[in-house]
Amino acid sequence: MSVFRHRFVGKCAAGDQFVYQWYAESIRTIAQAQLAAVAWNAALWNGATAGNGYKDHVTADVSMLTVITAEISVTTGKQLQRAETAQVIAGVQAGNALSADCCMIVSLRTSLPQRTGRGRFYLPQPGAGNLTTTGKITADMTNDVLASLNGAWAAYNTGIDRPVIYSPTFHLTRVITSFDIPDLFGTQRRRENKVTQSRVTQAMP
Repeated sequence: MSVFRHRFVGKCAAGDQFVYQWYAESIRTIAQAQLAAVAWNAALWNGATAGNGYKDHVTADVSMLTVITAEISVTTGKQLQRAETAQVIAGVQAGNALSADCCMIVSLRTSLPQRTGRGRFYLPQPGAGNLTTTGKITADMTNDVLASLNGAWAAYNTGIDRPVIYSPTFHLTRVITSFDIPDLFGTQRRRENKVTQSRVTQAMP
């Protein structure tokens, strides 16, 4: 079997790049794996039902741009082959975006109850309309994204083409058995590299 790394690249509201990724163990060719990754991401952003995808929870200046699949050597972690496809899907939620370092976390679990049996990736900044009064993620957004991910992986996972956690330290894969989304936002500071910071100074009275 081959191991593929699916990487999804897009644009944050202020122009920085976001990236999220996950791995799969598969008998697909790299061309077939790339098609499956593009379909997976489209299902996530467009939703299990119309109006309930990830694009419905991000503003118009947050957008998907590219899907990249690489075949990975299990023993070295290095790329063996690579495929890239443009995939432009922009957000549609009205209102303002949250800070670019805010992100929704998707945690991945295997049957191993240790750190090496877990993984995660970080989806891009949601719109401000997804905040509860206490600053958490709304249940509506969480439920929409869980349903979208479930539908996306149901189509991707054939039983012999399956999502995995890949360990570059131990050079092995473990099959993902579940995933979850916490109701607190994560942070990715590198997504604010292009944001210009200004200060307002007041003389000490």
